[in-house]
Amino acid sequence: MKFHAERNTPIYAVREWEVVEEFFDIVNNYRSETIFSVGNGYIGMRGNFEEGYSGPPGTSAEGTYINGFYESWPISYGEIAYGYPEQGQTMMNVVNGKRIKLILEDEPLDMCRGEILSHRRSLHLKEGIFKRFLIWRSPKGREVKVEVERLVSLTNKHLAAIDYRVTPLNFEGEIKIISLLDSGYAEAFPREKDPRIGGEWKRYGLPVEEKKVEKDFAFLLQRTKNSGFSLVCAMENDLKTDCSYTTEEIHGVLEVGMAYVIRGKAGREIRLNKYIAYGTSRDYEQEKLATTAENIVRKGKEEGFERLKQGQQRYLEKFWERADIEIKGDPLLQQGIRFNIFHLLQSVGKDGKTNIAAKGLTGEGYEGHYFWDTEMYVIPFFLYCEPKISRKLLEYRYNTLDKARERAREMSHQKGALFPWRTINGEECSAYYPAGTAQYHINADIAFAIKRYMEATKDEDFLIEQGAEILFETARIWADLGAFLEEKGNKFCINGVTGPDEYTAIVNNNCYTNLMARENLYYAYHTAVEMQEKYKDAFETIAGKIDLTEEEILFWKQAADHMYIPYHEKRKIHPQDDSFLEKKVWDFENTPKEKYPLLLYYHPLVIYRHQVCKQADLILAQFLLSHKFSHDQKKRDYDYYEKITTHDSSLSTCIFSIMACDIGYYEKAYAYFLETARMDLDDYKGNTKHGIHTANMAGSWMCIVNGFAGMRVHDDVIRFHPYIHPSWEAYSFKIAYRGRRVKVTISRKETIYELLEGEELWIWHKENRFLLRDRAVFYECL
Repeated sequence: MKFHAERNTPIYAVREWEVVEEFFDIVNNYRSETIFSVGNGYIGMRGNFEEGYSGPPGTSAEGTYINGFYESWPISYGEIAYGYPEQGQTMMNVVNGKRIKLILEDEPLDMCRGEILSHRRSLHLKEGIFKRFLIWRSPKGREVKVEVERLVSLTNKHLAAIDYRVTPLNFEGEIKIISLLDSGYAEAFPREKDPRIGGEWKRYGLPVEEKKVEKDFAFLLQRTKNSGFSLVCAMENDLKTDCSYTTEEIHGVLEVGMAYVIRGKAGREIRLNKYIAYGTSRDYEQEKLATTAENIVRKGKEEGFERLKQGQQRYLEKFWERADIEIKGDPLLQQGIRFNIFHLLQSVGKDGKTNIAAKGLTGEGYEGHYFWDTEMYVIPFFLYCEPKISRKLLEYRYNTLDKARERAREMSHQKGALFPWRTINGEECSAYYPAGTAQYHINADIAFAIKRYMEATKDEDFLIEQGAEILFETARIWADLGAFLEEKGNKFCINGVTGPDEYTAIVNNNCYTNLMARENLYYAYHTAVEMQEKYKDAFETIAGKIDLTEEEILFWKQAADHMYIPYHEKRKIHPQDDSFLEKKVWDFENTPKEKYPLLLYYHPLVIYRHQVCKQADLILAQFLLSHKFSHDQKKRDYDYYEKITTHDSSLSTCIFSIMACDIGYYEKAYAYFLETARMDLDDYKGNTKHGIHTANMAGSWMCIVNGFAGMRVHDDVIRFHPYIHPSWEAYSFKIAYRGRRVKVTISRKETIYELLEGEELWIWHKENRFLLRDRAVFYECL
């Protein structure tokens, strides 16, 4: 609408491959803890200080998270109705394994006391490591240098490690290093009356069922009260010093550890390597948890921190070779997009049992829930960079298909599966149904992601084993939900749903929903027909399992053929839904900037009565189904909806950037891209402290590949329509497609396509179709 990011002074130093905080500021610490998080898709550690934090309330949130490890709790309603979810789910803030206290004689290291002579906190994107450098003067004048490197292994999902080095600078005396596993009190983020943060449910340390300290080893075993999961956290310490020292075991109620009491000498480094393992009963049998974690940390110690670090670098070298986007001439955007790509890798579940939360593993916003963000935003990034990960994300949906079937029955559908709007374990846990359960479009989004996955991979095994069953069960929901209505010319209508735009709820014929439902129905129909011809036995097995009839399959096509798509003939635009254009337009001129996002300052009903959009809705559909709309139609719809869209959702600006490129609004595209690429680094939404915005991060990749490079894939054809912004010298990226890997480089004078792996491939460059064998160059007239 009106508010776009401007090139303000960046918050962090601009480096192409790292993010650096060079001054400690209590006011900004909360946000920085999110920015400097490290993880591997299973473990996530916020960028907290090892020694803890004593600053004012609301300036820090200690956090360590395990993807898929949650506590359940009864949802309390003032008034309840049939079918409301009864159990909430919240990702747990688990044992703090990164805790290391440092005491100089009688003075504990404390960033909020004494004097900070030098401070540096940095995230290294090539190495996958968080680093910290500190020179601190205690209140009594003792000076110490602290250097820390922290990694969460990308090759062993259960392992993290810390390299902690201490050098006394101007004194000799007792230095105590206390390595802990701390399961003490952990409270939810302050709610702040913000529904994006989550419920008010408070967390305390999980009950400790078993603990042990033995020499340099310790572990804690805990169990959730309601969800019934067990968690083990183990550590193995390795102290390296030529100074004399003694040790003390620590046995607390909620913490265990080892204290190393060292006779420090000025200028002599003391080094502690700490290896940390996490595992849950979702991964291993209960009785094997402790021994498994012990084996992991002891093998980590045998390997050593330096070798773990080298393994991390090798993993990332391969990843960046496939996933990097290079933008020459714009260091702000270069840093932003690499930061985003790195956090996507850190946040995504890779085991088929977990997914990717809206805030990744960096904070407790949205309570660690998985949304449609995965299919519409995150999967496309991994699909064309790391296809195996995109398959694992789809496998997660298959592994929760039975729960989706149960939810469909609760919603009075006798057949089919209805996937949850918000979930961790596959059950619906959104208590606000107008913007939750009513978003039936998630079914079509998942089906669309399967279609895209199949187009890009031709993974027939996945389709036969898992994908087809999802397609058939989601199509059944649309067949039951919709109806042929005489008042709409006997078109197939879908009433009482909410589209992506959550500022308009419970409407009839949401345009996005109907368009995407039609795609779901068509794809399910064609898949069934094709499987009957090519994989008859597999089809009959699925059909027998779910009692699928030929009449149902034919009905899917009939419903799709006659799907009602709202259109206003006089204005020549697509109404967002049947009643959208009958509402008055929100008074943007008299709404002060501080009243955004609207959801924090206005009752939902006030918002629902107006023409105002939280995010791209119809515009998203026109991106996904670009080939089905004319250029002029896209432009008319874009011009109309841009004026009434607030972009209060972080999912919005990337789509408006992409479609601005599509219709030639390149300066608008650039402004939206800038806001997307640096949303978290420059905290444009003001809530990065609660966690990163994973969908937006994936959207920044889409802005380049689908926006400025104009990539579209449909009907077995891959097309590019490149554009380069005048402020850039060149940009490049690579995509994986059907066993090939193609590099695309766009400069001011030419576009180069290079086939790096695989067989020759037909590609469209603008209006030119060509066979890419090794390298092709198109010269541009700018």
